[in-house]
Amino acid sequence: MKKKEEITVIEQPVPEGPTPEQLREERLRRKRRARRRTAGRIIDRFFGVILVTVIMFGLAGLGLEYVLIEGPSPALKETFVMTMLETRRFTFIPNIFLTEDEVQEIASENRLRIEGEQDMSLINLPAKTEEPIVDETGADAYSLVDEDGDGIVYQDISGQGFVGYMITILDPSRVFVGMPNGYGGYGLTLEELCQKYDALGGINGGGYDDPSGAGTGGIPQGLTIIDGVCYNEGDEYNSFAGFDADGILHVGYFSYADALDMNIVNGVSFGPILIYNGEAVDPGALESGVNPRTAIAQRGDGAVIMLVIDGRQVHSVGARYSDVVNILLDHGAVNACNMDGGSSTTMYYNGAYVNKCSSANGLARPLPNGFLFK
Repeated sequence: MKKKEEITVIEQPVPEGPTPEQLREERLRRKRRARRRTAGRIIDRFFGVILVTVIMFGLAGLGLEYVLIEGPSPALKETFVMTMLETRRFTFIPNIFLTEDEVQEIASENRLRIEGEQDMSLINLPAKTEEPIVDETGADAYSLVDEDGDGIVYQDISGQGFVGYMITILDPSRVFVGMPNGYGGYGLTLEELCQKYDALGGINGGGYDDPSGAGTGGIPQGLTIIDGVCYNEGDEYNSFAGFDADGILHVGYFSYADALDMNIVNGVSFGPILIYNGEAVDPGALESGVNPRTAIAQRGDGAVIMLVIDGRQVHSVGARYSDVVNILLDHGAVNACNMDGGSSTTMYYNGAYVNKCSSANGLARPLPNGFLFK
């Protein structure tokens, strides 16, 4: 009888499971990974929505531009093109759908040369000893009331799609042109110009050379005469607005020699000329875009009108040249010239800015000069 074989059973060690602490750590890791994945999806979706929105707005903008340029209305096309050309940052936009020749053709239709000499007999400066002529309400011949008797009248202006601000200086001898401490570097803001000259207020003046696009305002553009000194002779003929020694505003297309003959002591270049010898210039030559505007004018009694209109903002889209002309004619302007507009448009009075600057950061930009008053 065979002996039974003994079977030896070797017990294998039973692996131990994760500890409770390890399980908690694993759950936390999973939760953190899940949160990261969720956050990543949210961020991806957020930036995806922004990208799609930007693309949609871009396409909508291109579509709108196409409709304006290729649509049935030549007036809308011209307004759009001129608005872009008058805006330093967006001068390239019309070329998306138009050739350079087509853009220049539209621009050339809006260039103006006025004919004939300025009629100085239309400006009759009152003698210093004369009292202002007013009616029983205290209003002068132009319906203005100098309530505090300081010779300065401020008014709010409004029109279709825009708001503006007007200051009338009854004595033109109080108006002059201010400049930075020197030319070639940075200009000064209008507030800084007023502080430098201890001026009560003023508006921005002429344009400036800005080849780099930095907007430093340190180099005046065109004929520039300040306190009898010529700082830039400009081109052969400049669209110009300047006061002679008697306080009469001359507007036109002048060379430096012309300015000397007229005894100009303070004046700057910009344009176009808006009103000449009591009449608006050719309306066809004043077709323009809608933008912030600055203008200077003179009434028949010598009073100087300074006007600014806000633009490129929710409360005020901006104005055309024709809007500015109508406002100035309604207030008795005999001669008027447009000044630098856009982000340069500023008015300062009694220690504060009157208008809202349309610059990207909302701050007033450095200027090469400004028409100020004491």
